[in-house]
Amino acid sequence: MTRWLGLLLLWLSSAYCLAAQVLVIHSYHPGHPWIHDYSRGLAVSLPNQQLTHVYLDTKRLPPSQFAAQGDLAWQSYLQRKPDLVILGDDIAIDLLALRIANHGTPVVFLGMNDNPRHGDIYGQPLITGVLERPLMKRNLVEMTQMLGEVRRVKVLFDASSVASTALRDNFGSKRQVTLGRLRVDLVQTNDYQQWKQQVLAAKDKGFRALFVGLYHTLKDESGQPVDAETVLQWSAQHSPVPLFAFWEFSVGPQGAVGGLVIQGYEQGLLAGQLAQQILTGTAPSALPIRIGERASYWFSRSQLKRWQLTPRLRENSHINWRP
Repeated sequence: MTRWLGLLLLWLSSAYCLAAQVLVIHSYHPGHPWIHDYSRGLAVSLPNQQLTHVYLDTKRLPPSQFAAQGDLAWQSYLQRKPDLVILGDDIAIDLLALRIANHGTPVVFLGMNDNPRHGDIYGQPLITGVLERPLMKRNLVEMTQMLGEVRRVKVLFDASSVASTALRDNFGSKRQVTLGRLRVDLVQTNDYQQWKQQVLAAKDKGFRALFVGLYHTLKDESGQPVDAETVLQWSAQHSPVPLFAFWEFSVGPQGAVGGLVIQGYEQGLLAGQLAQQILTGTAPSALPIRIGERASYWFSRSQLKRWQLTPRLRENSHINWRP
């Protein structure tokens, strides 16, 4: 018995030693739904690795503190000496990707809205990852089809740099675009009161639907961050027109009706798969940067019932349901 116990302990010790040390640096805070979703994907695709998480908290802190947060994460990286680093979203990527790769550690990113050529990420031998590309134009067109003859809709985003990048990638610098016979007004604000006014006035201004994007950097009258779930729930409750979304975490009984949305889980799953390949010997330069999996349809049954709507989708389209 003693001999077998010793062999078991030796095997467990060897398995632990073989586990790679992976440092995951998130742009946002632990309670952010996007982080929660892609972290699940990372855990599934990297089940045998030791994952340590660091959070920059840039949705709640002012931009003037971003560089300092990046420096703290850099110190954590130097102390831990990980085998690989995963960077979540544009701010962490901008602050740390080249810095860490130049120090000799492989980097896998996810949730990148910007063009990797803009930050000299493209072609770096130790960097690869997953781009985040919501299908905004197609989503706008397909969701409004269930509303009948629609001429105008409004898109609401916060005024964060990430939101600006996502809008620029889809619409350029325009703040009003035309998609066929549909006119789309694009609005950004970090002021919660202004956000509320935009929601409440939508119907009177001639809009038939609202589409919410990112709403995580809104501030109240005293300059304090407003909880993102509070923003979403208030908007869903008080909007005089149906509310649709671009990200899956916004869909639900106290949120948006639905949309052709992207999921954080898929981003984490793909990034974890890239990381696993690197940890088992594949060079990052042999793994091309990928675009995240295609968006999927998510709808809330209760919100569809509330607005008396029925999805009008392409034949054989699969729908994921929320209550």
